Amino acid sequence: MTAPSPRRSGTLALGSLLAAFVGSPVMAGGIEDRRVRGWTIATQLCSQCHVIGRGSQAGEFSGPAFLRVANMPSTTGPALAVFLQSHHERMPSLRPDRDEMDAVIDYILSLKGP
Repeated sequence: MTAPSPRRSGTLALGSLLAAFVGSPVMAGGIEDRRVRGWTIATQLCSQCHVIGRGSQAGEFSGPAFLRVANMPSTTGPALAVFLQSHHERMPSLRPDRDEMDAVIDYILSLKGP
């Protein structure tokens, strides 16, 4: 018997990973899916200047950690939407579409403590 090709092994691994998520809240759509998408977008657009998760990250950051932002008393969905659409001197002008912005907002709000 021969070993599976690297391509077939990758396909099998991907299939196993997808099978593990079937029935999970992420695959079912809804708020958890948007939070995961928000984390993905934040990783791509924001992680060079902000700590985006609950844990620490290596590096120097010029912006506040998302956990700190989430736990500010003034942080609400509408407040984050206004902030993300406004120009800020130390922040690049990012132009996420409404769906992307809502996903990032859902992710940030999911970090809020009890």
